[in-house]
Amino acid sequence: MRIGIIGGGAIGLLFASHLSEKHNVTLYTHTADQASNIQRDGIRLIADGESRLLTGIISKGLGEGISDVDLLIVAVKQYHLPQILPRIKDIQVPLLFLQNGYGHISYLKQLQSPNIYVGVVEHGALKLDGNTVEHTGLGMTRIASFRGELEQLSLVNERIDRFPITMSEDFHSMLMDKLVVNAVINPLTAILGVENGDLITNSFYYRLFQDLFGEISSILEVQNKDESFEHVKSVCRATAENRSSMLKDLENGRKTEIDAILGHILSEAKSKGKSDCLTSSLYKMVKGKESQGG
Repeated sequence: MRIGIIGGGAIGLLFASHLSEKHNVTLYTHTADQASNIQRDGIRLIADGESRLLTGIISKGLGEGISDVDLLIVAVKQYHLPQILPRIKDIQVPLLFLQNGYGHISYLKQLQSPNIYVGVVEHGALKLDGNTVEHTGLGMTRIASFRGELEQLSLVNERIDRFPITMSEDFHSMLMDKLVVNAVINPLTAILGVENGDLITNSFYYRLFQDLFGEISSILEVQNKDESFEHVKSVCRATAENRSSMLKDLENGRKTEIDAILGHILSEAKSKGKSDCLTSSLYKMVKGKESQGG
């Protein structure tokens, strides 16, 4: 299958690396420099202490236009979507979106493709430079249909080593499950400056963790709160030594995904008349740090 991937960040590089084992992959990057480096040198994937150089991946700057593909994966952060959508608005091939949060769903209604899918990525990935990515935590990619039949996406039936992909029946509940995880872990680790595991091993941080989960689960009207809480804790344990993407963004002076994650929850709280004191405070703290360049 010919797969196009838009986005040369950690997730784009990770997907390009693993999917190139079975498919013809073209990676579309924001800058021509990154594209030319990957085209010349390939992508280096580091996993389990081993390094592999993958040289069969075509790389182009997004400005060069999108070639004929059988599937186009959009792996940019949610705040980049307004710049990407005009380029893919009329594309008819299947589209797969891999953004955090829930706000991107409103954008998808503008697209012409009869088959649109959304996914959540539970892997840990760290971009070390323009063509090097470290697979820091083995997880799962879950995919659900926003429009069209999921069975038409052959990717969900494949077995790729260390890169499992599975189907979810309902995109709303799938995205909400991931949103709760991101909304609890990312802002707390970003403000406290700690690894994910510290949220449950430090008793003081754990109280914050519990309070934030309680507030968010109330706002989002989570059905099975005990199960959801245990799931968030299990993610913390599985990624205990990871530094969250939001923490890394602040450390590197980059824009975070706080609007995509807590912004949506605050909108829900306002529309439902629910208390959002802790969520709102964390949102302002992250925005404040973001405005100061980390």
